[in-house]
Amino acid sequence: MLQINSRREASPVAEPSRSQVLVLSETESLEGRKPFLLDHLTPQERDHVIRQCTPKLARRNSTVFRQGEAQKGIFLILSGGVRVFYAAPSGREITRAYWFAGNFIGGPDVFAQTRNMWSAVAIRDTSLLLLPSAVLRSLCARMPNLALGLIEAMVFKGRCYAAMAQMLGTRTVSERMIRVLLLLAEMYGIRTENGVAINVPITHEEISHMVGATRQWVTVGLKRLQSDGIIEVGRGKLLIRNLDLLAGLATEH
Repeated sequence: MLQINSRREASPVAEPSRSQVLVLSETESLEGRKPFLLDHLTPQERDHVIRQCTPKLARRNSTVFRQGEAQKGIFLILSGGVRVFYAAPSGREITRAYWFAGNFIGGPDVFAQTRNMWSAVAIRDTSLLLLPSAVLRSLCARMPNLALGLIEAMVFKGRCYAAMAQMLGTRTVSERMIRVLLLLAEMYGIRTENGVAINVPITHEEISHMVGATRQWVTVGLKRLQSDGIIEVGRGKLLIRNLDLLAGLATEH
């Protein structure tokens, strides 16, 4: 059976060097991502906010917060990365995004102690700061710069999730899978004489969670692309032999 990586102990993605988020989208540019939530603050304001936070270290594959449980606040990602996903009553999952350093996770009710609408799991050892909801509300009332940064961050998240919803609602599963491969190539691709190598371990199941398909469908879809000579997959590797042709498939539909 065709596999990219069947070892579940492997991290699905590594921390990117060119992006702060991996989200299913055809309109969001991966360059020039938004500033960190605290970037608007003066050094004194920044130090004060950080003192109100609780440092957290989430080991790889550990849960940061769980869907349905009481929301504690927002988590600022300092290093590492987190997969945020929704689990349906049937057990099927849909990945909302992979968030990396410079973003926060939690919400959408950042000021209220409601229940989490989704779950978050660390994809590698991840350093975070927990900023409780009540504290965040109080700080924003006194610090316009923090409120501005929060608004900008929420707008950016809204754009990401809206773009994802548009892709899920208007594109076929084949088109969504092609887009995920193009995003991986843009974020992690290394040009070689044989094509663009994506040197991060990612499983069929993880791709299926992003595109809203079954793992079996993803396996068949990748095998079809390999038969056409567009990609080459093997244990622990993914090589895009013809990036232009793959990109052309995304624009044909």
